[in-house]
Amino acid sequence: MKKLDIYVSKNFIKSFLLSLIAFVNIFILSQLFKIIRYITEGKMTVLESATYILYLLPKILIEVTPLAVLLGSLMCINRMASNLEIISLKTSGISFKRIVIFPIIISFLISLVIFQLMDKVQPITLAKSRALRAGRKVTERVLPEIKNNAFLRTDHNIVYYIKQVNRVKNTGNLIEVIKLNSTFDKIEEIITAKTGEFDLDKNQWVLKDAVVNNFVNKTQKQYKTYSEKSLDKAPDNFITIQDNPDELSNAQIKKAVREIRITGGDIKEPLSVLGKRYSFPFASFIVSFLGLSLGSRYVRGASAISIALSVGLGYSYYIVQASFEALSVNGILNPFVSGWVPNIIFLCLGIYFMKKAEY
Repeated sequence: MKKLDIYVSKNFIKSFLLSLIAFVNIFILSQLFKIIRYITEGKMTVLESATYILYLLPKILIEVTPLAVLLGSLMCINRMASNLEIISLKTSGISFKRIVIFPIIISFLISLVIFQLMDKVQPITLAKSRALRAGRKVTERVLPEIKNNAFLRTDHNIVYYIKQVNRVKNTGNLIEVIKLNSTFDKIEEIITAKTGEFDLDKNQWVLKDAVVNNFVNKTQKQYKTYSEKSLDKAPDNFITIQDNPDELSNAQIKKAVREIRITGGDIKEPLSVLGKRYSFPFASFIVSFLGLSLGSRYVRGASAISIALSVGLGYSYYIVQASFEALSVNGILNPFVSGWVPNIIFLCLGIYFMKKAEY
């Protein structure tokens, strides 16, 4: 069996690489017209355009790899079927699942590589390609000095609202602090103040013209200045930058989601990107079942039909995946659920065709 596994694996890898090169070239050609326009308009030099294409390569590789796996697996098995090798192996008692086990394993390893590319490489190259297209360098983004209508929820069941916060002067205007109980369903205290200044030495807010309403004791007190240790969130915590999630690694997206959540921002888009990062890479593994099973039978004149069907199924995956991604961005579906629904649908199709290929 070792010779058979090596033979099938070599054929699969060869077919996959040929398909990958073909699809990458198609995608690069589709970008050439845009790049030529950038050059003629003086937005890029020839050297910069070549660099721009290199920066686009990881994104292109990620997008076309499932199609390359699908077509490569079909071509590999179809060639064996046309040489009557599949029938011969089945006749000798070797099941179809055993024949294709190594291409499936290789497809899974390809999925792991794509997962790493989406996490480690693509965010960096996307940021550089967009910066190059805009004619600027990638620079560190600086936090703004002032934020209006700042909102912050802490781990101690305290919710802040500040009409205007200044992180440079460490001040705030029209401050409201709400303290809730441990189950976060009942207000225990509300503190309001006209202004406030954050004391860096004491690490706490000093509120001026403050009113403290205690709903547990049913009391109300007024203070010229008011401060307590629990009010320890500095102005920097209220101001965050919502970066493009496509240009962040998985760890950076998770951190950004935590920061956005506690400041009351919209987290649907970064969660959608993160959901795709954990689902799309495994499309290569899933579509391999379809390609291998569709190419398993040799019928004269049916090769073209099988290739057309496999490419059609491949593009169908992209359509279904994009549809469910839109549902997650709009907040209709959980991003991780919407990311895996297309995978589950096409995995079921692949398993069905794989069973049919045994006969």
